[in-house]
This record gives sequence, C-alpha cells and structure tokens, in this order.
Amino acid sequence: MLNNDQVSSAFWFFIGLLIISSSLQYGLGGIRSPSTGFMPFLAGSAICLFSAIGFFQATAEKRKGKGWENFLRGFRWHKPLTALVFLVAYAVLLSTLGFFVNTTLLVGILLRVIQPQRWVVVLPGAILTSSILYLVFKIWLKIQLPVGILNF
Repeated sequence: MLNNDQVSSAFWFFIGLLIISSSLQYGLGGIRSPSTGFMPFLAGSAICLFSAIGFFQATAEKRKGKGWENFLRGFRWHKPLTALVFLVAYAVLLSTLGFFVNTTLLVGILLRVIQPQRWVVVLPGAILTSSILYLVFKIWLKIQLPVGILNF
C-alpha cells in the first residue's frame, strides 16, 4: 500500500501529464518564438518533474517504515474556514468598497483574526500593504481598479 506522499505525488504527476497533453494541442513553437502551448508545457513538465522527485523520496521514506497516515487528524478547520469567509466577502465587496478600502480591511482582519497581532502592527501593516499593492497595480502596471464608494 502507498503512503500519503506517494499518492499525492502520483496525483500531481498525472495532472502534469494532462497539462502537457493539453498544451501540445496549441503547439509549442520555439525558444525564440514560443506558441500558446509553450508555457503550459513547461509548467506541466515542472509539475511532473517535482512530483516524480517527491514520489521517489516518499518511496525511500516508505522503505524506512512510513505508512499511510490520517492527515486530517488534529487539523484545525477554524482558521482556514475563517480566511475563506473573509476572502469571499472581499470578492463580493470589492466593487462596492473599492480596491484600497477593501484590501486594507481584508489585510487588517487577517492580521488581527487569523494570526493575532497588536493594533500597532495591524493598522500600519494593512495600510502599507494596500498602498504598495495600489502602487504596483494602478500606477506601475496601469490596471484599472474598482474605486468604490469613496471614489479612491
């Protein structure tokens, strides 16, 4: 019987093969003039390579006696589910509140609730993160962002 890492490595290897086979339909082109399928082909190849390495490492661990383990035992669902709820709320409120306000609130909530930090870390961290993201996306990359109710 396979252990957890062998199963997950085999799963990702077959996902990589699916990506590779799908990318071949679009053509690869060449190094100087890549076609549409070139990057997915490289991504699928990397997935296959790393999953094969993981499979061989897991096989070596199995030979040492590591078997199947229940990976959900002791897993705490509270933080991932809370983060998921806030990410869904972020997506729903993005056009209403706007990018800057919504991102500041999300980062602040995540810093305060998921990994509790003091307010002296939360407030500057949320504002600084949103400001940097705004500069990167709006100013540097010139991406149109939702302005929201504050027209900012």
